[in-house]
Amino acid sequence: MVPWLAVGKLYDLSEMRFGPADGMVREHGQRVVLFGFVGLVGAATTIVGTALLYHHIFLLPLWLASGIAIQTAIAVTFTLNSLLTWRDRETESLWRRAATFEAVSLVGLAIQEAALLIGTDEVHVFYLLALTVGIGLAAIWNYLVNNRVTFG
Repeated sequence: MVPWLAVGKLYDLSEMRFGPADGMVREHGQRVVLFGFVGLVGAATTIVGTALLYHHIFLLPLWLASGIAIQTAIAVTFTLNSLLTWRDRETESLWRRAATFEAVSLVGLAIQEAALLIGTDEVHVFYLLALTVGIGLAAIWNYLVNNRVTFG
């Protein structure tokens, strides 16, 4: 029984009904919310890190700045996802989960880099907007595969 805070009111998820999607919400509801929270932390790490490395501190090439920032976010999100999102699923050793998470996240990194390069070079949008789109696409991939493989 996990209480949820929504619009200033505390709800008990076990007492709520979701119609035909009831089973899926019960299975994934809390996990998706926690994954979303961790994802926001990872997205902030990626966006702020990219902006600092590309625009403000080291003036690195955009692809390198975002790659470093994304890799930093991967380390942060693995730690938080292990402690929060999938804390009930410790089936593999820490190192095996970390290696699998890294492999899945590298595909997510490729998705983000592709969205960044296509967005900036082909569509000509601001780099942080393109990066945000890539983060959203990669988040879908990361949740689906990590839920089934890394923490399955």
